[in-house]
Amino acid sequence: MNISVSEGGNYAFGAFRLDATRRILRRDGAEVKLTPRQFDTLLLLVRHAGQIVEKDTLMAVLWPGRIVEEANLSQTIFTLRKVLGSGSGEDRLIVTVPGRGYRFAAPVLVDFDEAPPAISPEPASRHDRAVPVRTSVPAFGHPGGVQRRRQFWVVGSVAALILGACLALVLLRPWPVRPPILTGAVFDPPSHSVAVLAFTNMSSDPAEGYFGDGLAEELINALGRLPAMHVAARVSAFSFKGTRATIGQIARSLNVGTVLEGSVRRGSRTIRVSTQLIDARTGYQLWSRSYEPDPKDLLSVERDIAEAVANSLQISLVQGEEARLTLGGTANPGAFDAYLHGMVLLRSNDDGAIAKARTIFDQAIRLDPNYARAYSGRAYALCDIGMNPQPGITAAQLTAVFSAALSDADKAIALAPDLASGHAARAEVLDNGFAKIGEAAKEVAHARDLEPGNAAVVGDYAQIENDLGHFDEAIGAARLAASLDPLRPDSWYVLSYNLYSARRFTESMAVAAHEKSLRGDTLPEHSMEVVARDELLTGDIASAGKSCTAVSESYRDVCLAMTDHAAGNAAAAQTHLARLLAVTAESAPYDIAEVYAQWRDAPHALSWLEAALRTHDPALSQIRSDPLLDPLHHEPRFQAVEQALDLPS
Repeated sequence: MNISVSEGGNYAFGAFRLDATRRILRRDGAEVKLTPRQFDTLLLLVRHAGQIVEKDTLMAVLWPGRIVEEANLSQTIFTLRKVLGSGSGEDRLIVTVPGRGYRFAAPVLVDFDEAPPAISPEPASRHDRAVPVRTSVPAFGHPGGVQRRRQFWVVGSVAALILGACLALVLLRPWPVRPPILTGAVFDPPSHSVAVLAFTNMSSDPAEGYFGDGLAEELINALGRLPAMHVAARVSAFSFKGTRATIGQIARSLNVGTVLEGSVRRGSRTIRVSTQLIDARTGYQLWSRSYEPDPKDLLSVERDIAEAVANSLQISLVQGEEARLTLGGTANPGAFDAYLHGMVLLRSNDDGAIAKARTIFDQAIRLDPNYARAYSGRAYALCDIGMNPQPGITAAQLTAVFSAALSDADKAIALAPDLASGHAARAEVLDNGFAKIGEAAKEVAHARDLEPGNAAVVGDYAQIENDLGHFDEAIGAARLAASLDPLRPDSWYVLSYNLYSARRFTESMAVAAHEKSLRGDTLPEHSMEVVARDELLTGDIASAGKSCTAVSESYRDVCLAMTDHAAGNAAAAQTHLARLLAVTAESAPYDIAEVYAQWRDAPHALSWLEAALRTHDPALSQIRSDPLLDPLHHEPRFQAVEQALDLPS
């Protein structure tokens, strides 16, 4: 580990800002007094956030050339914890690793004073505009229903507009000012790491942009199937679209050693694909290739590019891995085009995009009935439709939607048993459509085993493990997913949610603060729900009440009913509950159970939980992990509901 206190740089964590050049620590703008040794200790730990810094290493740097007792280091850490956290000296920011050393546990935002190295005089990529990020499948968990707490990616139309504006502020601001990055001061990426940028649309029609985006994403997925590869996830890699970021800036932001960029030009009968792989450390081009394939041979182009990247990174493909690169694909150009279009729509915030995606996946499947990826895409679209039902849909119709989604996932698996997206889609449907969490857990674990470096799959795995109450496993997976997709704010939302579920409320709020910094100092509604619950359960009722006003309209009465009751405003709490009962009694009985649980009215809470069980409320999947239901855990009726669900022990 390269340890030094001589380099400059700016670091942010929670309310703190650490200026290594001027050697100043500030909390909410106010300077915090530290001795030189305390400052150096904090700087060393922050620079290597998430890593264990050995005691011997710390002592050698902090007391160079001197023999000192370990108690000196312990006292320095103790004092530093008091400065950063509680008066007791115990703080989760600096974690003791018994027998070894210390680890800085909070996410750290890094933004250097010096200009990044200008590796290339040209922009890293030239695109017309950034595609809005849809906080939806298949990245990190399927979105929940509008009334559900476990809305991992879904936001309403207003929240989507807010999110798009915030991301534009963060990701599209003028360069060379560098966006926030989530990596240490020392650039030391994994040896087999790559970021695949969105391919530039060189066609005359801007509407053709989906094809280049889709082709680049297919390469991300193909490379992610190789166990030895570390591949930056789509959202983070595509976030540089339309910016003037250099290859060096992109690589440092994503912590990758190489960057693949390309362009696509489509004519009425021809396609030209140009790609180049660049070494981020040197700026040199490792190779460049151009293809003018027959449209039926696009799958072979995908395989050829992926193999070239692997070979350049000195990864030897073992028997069978070549086939995995194009697993579940198609040789039908029309089906391939439709699939790419459907996948772009699936992640779009446009009104009606999911319904359009479903229709386009229908088209892909008609053109190639054996197209496994198209079936998994349609399964995700149907699951999304089921979890965000249109007003007036009946329970029978909803069941039919989820049943169709399950059928599509099963078909994808039957056609390509090793296709991770098929198993991940099946897990989503089982979990959210049928509350079969045990079966879902097996499917998503299998998907993760197939593609352990796929941020979407790892995020899905974190979600299921969280539902099962396996909090350490869930948090570890969420951290990995965030490291693969560090510029996606929702990566940090999932980590914050998992920390909340683990009853680590202070840590959850610290991660939410980091998510807020990525979003341009504003949190969307689904993130504010977690913040409000963190504040409520830590006793900060006034802050929780304010946060409740920023959550989704469908959850606002739930939130305010709990906070007003906790604040002693019984009449206001009853008003919110009455409105909740009038509007969502049939569609969201689980919500009402949460309110009564926090009111310590166990009989009513249990009755509503039993109603949720009868109506197959998808939110029941979080019954084991939901801190709001903690007052009910000792009740036999609660245990009976839990046992009625498919929850492995």
